[in-house]
Amino acid sequence: MLGFAGGDAMRIAHPVSLLAVLLFLPAGGCRKNEPPKVEQKIETKSTNADGTTSKTTTETKQYGSTLVSTTERTEAGAKGKEKSENETVVGTVTEYTAGKKIVVLTGDGKKHDYDLDDKKTTASVDPRVTVGTKVQLELARDNSGNRSLHVSPA
Repeated sequence: MLGFAGGDAMRIAHPVSLLAVLLFLPAGGCRKNEPPKVEQKIETKSTNADGTTSKTTTETKQYGSTLVSTTERTEAGAKGKEKSENETVVGTVTEYTAGKKIVVLTGDGKKHDYDLDDKKTTASVDPRVTVGTKVQLELARDNSGNRSLHVSPA
Protein backbone atom coordinates (compact mmCIF):
# COMPACT_ATOMS: atom_id res chain seq x y z
CA MET A 1 0.00 0.00 0.00
CA LEU A 2 1.34 3.40 -0.97
CA GLY A 3 0.88 6.25 1.45
CA PHE A 4 2.59 8.77 3.58
CA ALA A 5 3.50 8.21 7.14
CA GLY A 6 2.15 10.88 9.50
CA GLY A 7 4.35 13.96 8.96
CA ASP A 8 5.46 13.20 5.38
CA ALA A 9 2.18 14.52 3.93
CA MET A 10 2.52 17.74 5.92
CA ARG A 11 6.11 18.27 4.76
CA ILE A 12 4.97 18.07 1.13
CA ALA A 13 1.72 20.06 1.56
CA HIS A 14 3.35 23.18 3.11
CA PRO A 15 5.87 23.81 0.29
CA VAL A 16 3.19 23.23 -2.37
CA SER A 17 0.76 25.66 -0.65
CA LEU A 18 3.50 28.25 -0.22
CA LEU A 19 4.51 27.86 -3.88
CA ALA A 20 0.88 28.36 -5.01
CA VAL A 21 0.55 31.55 -2.93
CA LEU A 22 3.83 32.95 -4.25
CA LEU A 23 2.84 32.24 -7.87
CA PHE A 24 -0.65 33.79 -7.69
CA LEU A 25 -0.03 36.71 -5.31
CA PRO A 26 1.98 38.84 -7.78
CA ALA A 27 -0.71 38.48 -10.44
CA GLY A 28 -3.23 40.32 -8.26
CA GLY A 29 -0.66 42.75 -6.91
CA CYS A 30 0.55 43.96 -10.33
CA ARG A 31 -2.83 45.30 -11.39
CA LYS A 32 -2.86 49.10 -11.42
CA ASN A 33 -5.46 50.45 -9.04
CA GLU A 34 -7.36 53.07 -11.10
CA PRO A 35 -9.90 55.47 -9.62
CA PRO A 36 -13.53 54.86 -10.62
CA LYS A 37 -14.75 56.84 -13.64
CA VAL A 38 -18.22 58.31 -14.03
CA GLU A 39 -19.15 60.12 -17.24
CA GLN A 40 -22.50 61.77 -17.85
CA LYS A 41 -24.03 63.94 -20.59
CA ILE A 42 -27.40 65.67 -20.25
CA GLU A 43 -29.05 67.78 -22.95
CA THR A 44 -32.26 69.77 -22.55
CA LYS A 45 -34.12 71.68 -25.28
CA SER A 46 -37.15 73.88 -24.74
CA THR A 47 -39.37 76.40 -26.53
CA ASN A 48 -40.89 79.16 -24.44
CA ALA A 49 -44.34 80.73 -24.91
CA ASP A 50 -42.78 83.84 -26.53
CA GLY A 51 -41.13 81.70 -29.22
CA THR A 52 -37.59 81.78 -27.82
CA THR A 53 -35.71 78.52 -27.65
CA SER A 54 -33.05 77.36 -25.27
CA LYS A 55 -30.67 74.44 -25.18
CA THR A 56 -28.62 73.36 -22.16
CA THR A 57 -25.90 70.73 -22.39
CA THR A 58 -24.01 69.47 -19.34
CA GLU A 59 -21.06 67.08 -19.57
CA THR A 60 -19.53 65.72 -16.37
CA LYS A 61 -16.48 63.48 -15.99
CA GLN A 62 -15.53 62.33 -12.52
CA TYR A 63 -12.30 60.44 -11.89
CA GLY A 64 -12.03 59.37 -8.26
CA SER A 65 -12.29 62.55 -6.20
CA THR A 66 -11.59 64.89 -9.14
CA LEU A 67 -14.17 66.35 -11.50
CA VAL A 68 -14.57 68.25 -14.75
CA SER A 69 -18.06 69.56 -15.52
CA THR A 70 -19.08 71.89 -18.36
CA THR A 71 -22.53 73.42 -18.84
CA GLU A 72 -23.30 75.29 -22.04
CA ARG A 73 -26.53 77.26 -22.46
CA THR A 74 -27.72 78.73 -25.75
CA GLU A 75 -30.81 80.92 -26.11
CA ALA A 76 -32.25 82.08 -29.42
CA GLY A 77 -34.93 84.74 -29.67
CA ALA A 78 -35.68 88.29 -30.75
CA LYS A 79 -32.27 89.56 -29.57
CA GLY A 80 -30.44 86.88 -31.56
CA LYS A 81 -28.42 84.01 -30.19
CA GLU A 82 -26.82 84.23 -26.74
CA LYS A 83 -24.42 81.68 -25.35
CA SER A 84 -22.97 81.18 -21.86
CA GLU A 85 -20.72 78.48 -20.48
CA ASN A 86 -19.87 77.35 -16.95
CA GLU A 87 -17.04 75.00 -16.07
CA THR A 88 -16.19 73.37 -12.75
CA VAL A 89 -12.86 71.62 -12.21
CA VAL A 90 -11.86 69.82 -9.01
CA GLY A 91 -8.23 68.72 -8.87
CA THR A 92 -4.74 69.45 -7.57
CA VAL A 93 -2.81 72.63 -8.33
CA THR A 94 0.44 71.73 -10.12
CA GLU A 95 1.50 75.25 -11.06
CA TYR A 96 0.46 78.63 -9.69
CA THR A 97 1.76 82.16 -10.22
CA ALA A 98 -0.41 84.68 -8.35
CA GLY A 99 -2.31 86.93 -10.74
CA LYS A 100 -0.81 85.21 -13.80
CA LYS A 101 -1.54 81.50 -14.21
CA ILE A 102 -2.94 78.39 -12.52
CA VAL A 103 -2.75 74.76 -13.68
CA VAL A 104 -5.02 72.09 -12.15
CA LEU A 105 -4.41 68.34 -12.62
CA THR A 106 -7.44 66.03 -12.61
CA GLY A 107 -7.59 62.27 -12.03
CA ASP A 108 -7.67 61.49 -15.75
CA GLY A 109 -4.12 62.90 -16.04
CA LYS A 110 -5.20 66.07 -17.86
CA LYS A 111 -3.84 69.48 -16.93
CA HIS A 112 -6.28 72.39 -17.09
CA ASP A 113 -4.43 75.65 -17.70
CA TYR A 114 -6.01 79.05 -16.90
CA ASP A 115 -4.66 82.53 -17.67
CA LEU A 116 -5.47 84.77 -14.69
CA ASP A 117 -4.01 87.86 -16.38
CA ASP A 118 -6.27 87.90 -19.46
CA LYS A 119 -7.99 91.27 -20.15
CA LYS A 120 -11.44 89.66 -20.27
CA THR A 121 -10.92 87.61 -17.09
CA THR A 122 -11.87 88.60 -13.56
CA ALA A 123 -10.08 86.16 -11.22
CA SER A 124 -10.49 85.49 -7.53
CA VAL A 125 -8.09 82.99 -5.92
CA ASP A 126 -8.32 82.11 -2.23
CA PRO A 127 -5.03 83.04 -0.49
CA ARG A 128 -4.76 79.49 0.93
CA VAL A 129 -4.30 78.08 -2.60
CA THR A 130 -0.73 76.91 -3.30
CA VAL A 131 0.92 74.22 -5.42
CA GLY A 132 -0.29 70.85 -4.11
CA THR A 133 -3.65 72.17 -2.84
CA LYS A 134 -6.79 70.33 -3.92
CA VAL A 135 -9.08 73.03 -5.32
CA GLN A 136 -12.46 73.68 -6.86
CA LEU A 137 -12.24 76.05 -9.80
CA GLU A 138 -15.41 77.72 -11.12
CA LEU A 139 -15.26 79.44 -14.51
CA ALA A 140 -18.13 81.33 -16.18
CA ARG A 141 -18.05 82.75 -19.75
CA ASP A 142 -20.68 85.05 -21.17
CA ASN A 143 -21.74 85.79 -24.75
CA SER A 144 -19.15 88.61 -25.03
CA GLY A 145 -16.25 86.36 -24.04
CA ASN A 146 -15.89 87.82 -20.55
CA ARG A 147 -14.74 85.28 -18.00
CA SER A 148 -15.18 85.09 -14.25
CA LEU A 149 -12.91 82.63 -12.43
CA HIS A 150 -13.04 81.65 -8.75
CA VAL A 151 -10.62 79.20 -7.10
CA SER A 152 -10.96 77.87 -3.55
CA PRO A 153 -9.66 74.86 -1.58
CA ALA A 154 -11.87 71.80 -2.14
